[in-house]
Amino acid sequence: MRRLPLVSAFLTAAAMLASGLLAAPAAQADPSGRVASGWIPYWMSSPSRPAGVNSAVQNADLFVDVSPFWYSATKSGNGVKVGLNSNFTNGQANVQWAMGQLKGAGLTVLPAIADSSGKGTMARTLADPASRAAHVQDIVNLVVSNGFDGIDLDYETFAFSDGSSSWGKTQPDWTAFVNELSAALHAQGKLLSVTIPPPCGYSGTCGPKYGYWVYNIEGIAPAADRIRIMAYDYHVQGIGPIAPMPWVRSIVQYSSSIMDPQKLQIGVPTYGRAWTRKQGNSLMTEGTCPSPGSAAYTKLTRMSSVTDADIPGVLASVGVTPDQVQWSDKDQENWVYYDKSLDWTDSSGNRQTCIAKRVMWWVGPQAVMARTQLVAEFGINAAAYWTVGGEDPAQWSLIRGVSATLAPAPTDVQIAVPPATVFGQPITVTGSVGSQGAPLAGVTAVLQFRPQGSKAPFTDIASAPVNPDGSVGFQVAAPATGEWVIYVPASDTRTEGVSAPGVIQVQSLVTATPKKTRVSRGSAVTVKGWARPAVAKQRLLLQINSKGDTWKTIDKERVNKRGRATLQANVPKAKGKYTYRVVAVGRNGIVTNVSTDIPIRVTK
Repeated sequence: MRRLPLVSAFLTAAAMLASGLLAAPAAQADPSGRVASGWIPYWMSSPSRPAGVNSAVQNADLFVDVSPFWYSATKSGNGVKVGLNSNFTNGQANVQWAMGQLKGAGLTVLPAIADSSGKGTMARTLADPASRAAHVQDIVNLVVSNGFDGIDLDYETFAFSDGSSSWGKTQPDWTAFVNELSAALHAQGKLLSVTIPPPCGYSGTCGPKYGYWVYNIEGIAPAADRIRIMAYDYHVQGIGPIAPMPWVRSIVQYSSSIMDPQKLQIGVPTYGRAWTRKQGNSLMTEGTCPSPGSAAYTKLTRMSSVTDADIPGVLASVGVTPDQVQWSDKDQENWVYYDKSLDWTDSSGNRQTCIAKRVMWWVGPQAVMARTQLVAEFGINAAAYWTVGGEDPAQWSLIRGVSATLAPAPTDVQIAVPPATVFGQPITVTGSVGSQGAPLAGVTAVLQFRPQGSKAPFTDIASAPVNPDGSVGFQVAAPATGEWVIYVPASDTRTEGVSAPGVIQVQSLVTATPKKTRVSRGSAVTVKGWARPAVAKQRLLLQINSKGDTWKTIDKERVNKRGRATLQANVPKAKGKYTYRVVAVGRNGIVTNVSTDIPIRVTK
């Protein structure tokens, strides 16, 4: 999660409401959907420090799932091993306590594993099939033995330590690992969540080779149950918004177009950052200050992370009043200028005061709500908060208002079928699946059939994943004339979708074999006819071409249980070449069709 030291933050929600910076929350109501997810830091998940667990439990009705940050993958021999974070004192006892609380509230728990194995270690592990398989088994054992609902991978070393020059080699190994781990977890009835940095550059340009493309969304989305994108830390060392809204929107819009939006969770920060402003290349300070580079000067002027939970105390401590707080309509974040002072003693023993000119940007309740509204707008799975436990409690009433008005996004399904086919011949049925103008890549579409005239439910015939562009195709053999539809099941934030029916006429497959192709005058022509599928009491007609396109029926028989019948008739008195055919008369959803022409020569 790109974790940095957490210190205090700003302004009470009540003061923001009073100042008009936040809209008054809607009246609380039972939510119509779960819109929240997020990570609980290990330092907020113990009986002595329960803020994260308490927050999740108290708002369990809003959560799709929750991920406590308990585990690390560390180097072990030629591979890695997964264990409790070394800083998590009494970790196993705390895990058991927290699981009791979280599961007691009905929450789905997907603990997170951070990659702490060091530069290049995880990449080398995943590149070796044996080491990769061992890592998969290690994770599955962890999940099953602890009764977790699944796991969340937070493997950021590829992005922030290994360097982009390694990504071309790492990407296929990472993709194979996610697919293999998913299969192993699913075999145990468990879920896989994957947390990744954005697939978009800081300009907002997105694509297969933009942003942190090593994580290969299109390659892992079909296997993963959740993909969480860390849409924050736009500014860290530089000064500016934490998660500017235009950038966040571009991430959601692009990601939901190349994967099933119902699997997508957008990461939302519940913190801010503070920096000392600059004038040219110099930090802006007033008064007499310690030497730049000294511990005291660095502590005063360095960038610091802030939590929404601590916002009131910090702003109050530096004398910021509600009317000083600013709101960026473009970025959908708060910011404020303030002074931070340091009293210190110089080398001569004199007391001095140094003032750093500071600026803070943060994602508070109003901004968290704005990002959570993307769940409804794009039909994605949830907003994932970093952190659960470090948020301003005022956000929950706003989020509950979002949830209460959330209606499932529509699922749009189209179908295209050929108008007719011959029994037994393969046909291709195509369709498209989308929601709110975006393709639903990766969802499972089901092709269903119902015989013509039937009032029975449709029957499943085949299923297939939807392609990245929203298209889907099936190759089947139609059993009879009837209606075909493509069905897509509903999800928590999306309705089910069913196409309008497409009708395919199915003709008999008719074959005919003459006993002889040369027959003497005064004799009979004998033809064995076969109609498929076999339809009880279906009639086969033997016809002769008399004049041009005119055909005359000269014999008719009902088929046996195998669809066969023998037809016979006297040949014309005049010698010559004649053309015969067999007609299978339509019955019970099978349409009339004819055999190929049968040439018969009548001799002396």
